[in-house]
Amino acid sequence: MRHLLKLLFLLTIIAVGHRAFSQTETDKALKAEKIAFLTKKLELTADEAKVFWPIYDEYWEKKNKILNERYKLANDFIQNINNLSDKEIVDYTNRYVESQKREADLIAEYNKRLLLVLPPKKVMLLYQSNYEFKNYLLQKVQESKK
Repeated sequence: MRHLLKLLFLLTIIAVGHRAFSQTETDKALKAEKIAFLTKKLELTADEAKVFWPIYDEYWEKKNKILNERYKLANDFIQNINNLSDKEIVDYTNRYVESQKREADLIAEYNKRLLLVLPPKKVMLLYQSNYEFKNYLLQKVQESKK
């Protein structure tokens, strides 16, 4: 059980990564690239874009806060793993699950909001396009290492 928990939290650290809140030039360029990518994929009209982007940015700000908290939790766990009792580890698992629930609640909340400003087809395309953008970035990283 402990090995499974170690792996779970280690994977969380790797998946989430730690990002500073300040935006670097790279962050700004990446955001611009994502805006262009999603605008094209969703075929957003000017009116749609005007109401969509503030909602989307707000969603990601809240999501990043949850992800950063999860990173800190996982990092704290890994740093203290050998000194924790089973009871304390159970507390970590409960906090981890609660973080996942908060993330799920967040997407449910913003799904409702997005459906008020975009056609359902574009909302679903957004979810798929976010996945495609992550893959696109991973591919760029891999190509830059060659």
